[in-house]
Amino acid sequence: MKNFKLTIALIFSITLSSQGVYNLTYLDIPTQEIATFINLHDKITDMSFENRDGVMNEFVFTHFQGAGKGVVIWSNYASVEDVYKDVRLQSVRKTWESLEGEEKENFEKMVGEYLPYWNGHTDEIRNVDYQNNVMFSDDWDWDTRFLILMGDYPTTGNTNEAGAAFNSWVTKPQMDAGFLGSGGFSTHLSGSGSDLQVWSLYADMMSYAKSFSVTGDTEARTTFWTNVGGTHIDNMYRHVGNVNRETGKFNLAGPNRE
Repeated sequence: MKNFKLTIALIFSITLSSQGVYNLTYLDIPTQEIATFINLHDKITDMSFENRDGVMNEFVFTHFQGAGKGVVIWSNYASVEDVYKDVRLQSVRKTWESLEGEEKENFEKMVGEYLPYWNGHTDEIRNVDYQNNVMFSDDWDWDTRFLILMGDYPTTGNTNEAGAAFNSWVTKPQMDAGFLGSGGFSTHLSGSGSDLQVWSLYADMMSYAKSFSVTGDTEARTTFWTNVGGTHIDNMYRHVGNVNRETGKFNLAGPNRE
């Protein structure tokens, strides 16, 4: 998967090195059914992604720790206009219309099994400045089952100031120490999301545990907590696969998995 790793690295260093938005889709899928969903999602994405407009790439995560939903889909876009161009059901319909005979019947059956998993799902759209508010490790391997820790906070002060303080307090020190692959923050745009969302990517639980040894900037820590208030929520998810505009195929995370 060397070509895939190069492709996705370029996408994150070039395509996402600017102001953009991402959409988070939360699916309330029971743990025992997640494997079935991922299998269906893999096959349907492979067949229909080329018919989706606007989306640059998409990551699928499954619940690992905390009280989060069973599956979270993170979709990246250049603008909010592109979010609304990307109608998943429409891409599925276009794919169905392009097929014939047994292939069409099999696809229709898969979709019939797949769509119920989307019942009751929620979405939120978030502003993100990948150039100024997100940090990436140069040697991070995106084709792995890494962990993402996501924190959602209500803010009582300046949301961007709180996010920048988080990066100074947590993201940069942990990245400098070699424990973090990426981290940053976004602000709420629409949907049922929090004012501030921060995230940190760890290769595994050992890296996450070791990250606690990093003190970080104490002044930035004070600034962060001065600007947030109320009850915050932390959830950890595991990366299980992704798709991007260059390949058009869902790639299961891990070496030599497709």
